[in-house]
Amino acid sequence: MINIEHVYEAIWHTLISFIYLLFLTRIMGRKQIAQLTFFDYVTGISIGSIAALVAVDQTIGLDALIASLSVWTLCMMLMNYLTKSSVPARKIIDSHPVIVLHDGKILEEQLGRLHYNVDDLLMQLRIRNVFDPSEVELGIMEPNGELSIKKRPQFSTVTNQDLNIIKPEPLASKFTGRQLIVDGAIVNDELAALGVSRQWLVDQLKLQGVTDISAILVACIKPDGTLYLDKKTDNANPLLNQERNQ
Repeated sequence: MINIEHVYEAIWHTLISFIYLLFLTRIMGRKQIAQLTFFDYVTGISIGSIAALVAVDQTIGLDALIASLSVWTLCMMLMNYLTKSSVPARKIIDSHPVIVLHDGKILEEQLGRLHYNVDDLLMQLRIRNVFDPSEVELGIMEPNGELSIKKRPQFSTVTNQDLNIIKPEPLASKFTGRQLIVDGAIVNDELAALGVSRQWLVDQLKLQGVTDISAILVACIKPDGTLYLDKKTDNANPLLNQERNQ
């Protein structure tokens, strides 16, 4: 027999847990997943587990949820402050980079200290298209578990700089992919980041024969600095569009 009161209470606890957890994650800041250290990973699991436990266990009150998650968040913020302001604390909490490959030789002792085996190291190298460790001049295991490598000069990819080829970069190419219009609305923050006005955007649209911004699904910067446009009516029947405009 389903207890309706327990169901309602579980729903209420889940909503509160979700909203409060979202609030706390905004306070703690953000990191890219690839940049998470082991400490960040464990902390994230712990906070999520607390919220999930309170959501399904009606014997635990919401006051206990708020107190527990708040303490975890304060501890996390304290650790973040310490890692930013103290180098020794950063080494203790987040660890430090360790050289595991040098001059094509695998440093087994360093791997052992990291509890890392040779197979794991070789897999990391293969992911980076390195199938021969002797090609690596320097391999460093980062605190987040990622392997950074520097190849020997004879195995490195030749760049334009190596060939003294200077290719001018378009002014706006560094903003490639910036979305200036989304679903018919101008994204003012992106215009400000690009350093251009709304009138500039309107002029660019006119050059491509577009006068109605609301008809644009997406507009973003291409590598050459020009605009990429995708209209909402691209896949529509041209005859129908003509009738609508009449």
